[in-house]
Amino acid sequence: MVHQVTEKPYILAVDDEQLNLELLRFILERNNYEYQGTSDDDYFFELLEDRKPDLILLDVIMPRIEGFELCQKIKEFKQYRDIPIIFLTGKVNVKDKVKGFEVGGVDYVTKPFNEQELVARIHTHVALVRAKNQIEEQAQNLKQSNDLKDRMFSIIGHDLRSPLSAAKLKMDFIMRGIIDPKDDKFLDETVFDLLKTMDEALNLLQNLLGWAKSESDQIQMIPEKLNLTDLVEQTFRLLKLGSDHKRIEMQNNVPEGALAFADNNMIKTVLRNIVSNAIKFTPVEGMIKINGKLKKDRLVIEIEDNGNGIPKEDIKKILNPNEHFSKLGTEKEPGTGLGLILCQNFMERNGGALKIRSEVGKGSTFYFDLPLYSDKD
Repeated sequence: MVHQVTEKPYILAVDDEQLNLELLRFILERNNYEYQGTSDDDYFFELLEDRKPDLILLDVIMPRIEGFELCQKIKEFKQYRDIPIIFLTGKVNVKDKVKGFEVGGVDYVTKPFNEQELVARIHTHVALVRAKNQIEEQAQNLKQSNDLKDRMFSIIGHDLRSPLSAAKLKMDFIMRGIIDPKDDKFLDETVFDLLKTMDEALNLLQNLLGWAKSESDQIQMIPEKLNLTDLVEQTFRLLKLGSDHKRIEMQNNVPEGALAFADNNMIKTVLRNIVSNAIKFTPVEGMIKINGKLKKDRLVIEIEDNGNGIPKEDIKKILNPNEHFSKLGTEKEPGTGLGLILCQNFMERNGGALKIRSEVGKGSTFYFDLPLYSDKD
């Protein structure tokens, strides 16, 4: 999204004559520019570091350093190379003009200043730079949109197609009589597999839509009072099919009345994804605990399992938003890695962070912190 630049242009000037600096202030401030001026080239770099100007006015003849040399010094810094520099000089010959352009200047203004000429030249070069920056921002936004579209098509084309194709195949087998609905195993195996497959597709679709909205800044965060004990219970009920099938014990150890101040839909999505992953990587008859701990003005939620655990090198990949990382669960359950990318994004928007502790063969703990709710919120 391109933001329209509405703030006043900021001009920084270097001139060894105080009278010139004051004259520039008078002219520029009454023409709606912000202005800073100095005769000290060392202090100039402090001002430059403190705030990047839209344009620099640079005196050519100064006692300590020539303007051309100071211009070269400025252009040595990558972050300042795009700032237009206009030279101020009493007289301009062709040789000086050429040298000024060679070291990176964009224009000249002769002393004594003609107000209309000075303001016109400054306005032209500020407008050019701002237009260039706006085009670059638009190009970057377009690239991000295309990258987002490419990643979405990749996920739709591969990860979403897989469960839908599997469900279609099962239903084809039922229609053709290859799978008999009267078979004793039909409900226990076939129907369960179909439900699980549809759950996977729906979960992926929810994540995909949430991630796409988040990446394109179309999702709004609305913090409110959240009862985490209730949200954990809701999550357990939602994922009961998978946990019951693997006979996993689910424990809600969040203290009663633990209240956070965060976005309801985002935190539900985070819990759903992390608990779903815990079920996937916890073996049959394993255990998943969700703990809640109060730390000062924060509520820490831990999702702890006794599953496979995660190698250290994989933790870095999981937490890298630019890496598409996924592994099969203990019962060969598929995954996309998209859910945890979305979780990280949502946690950042809620002022927290997603972290992982894990030991291979012993289990993993995914944890995050949220601001506590107070009556003042």
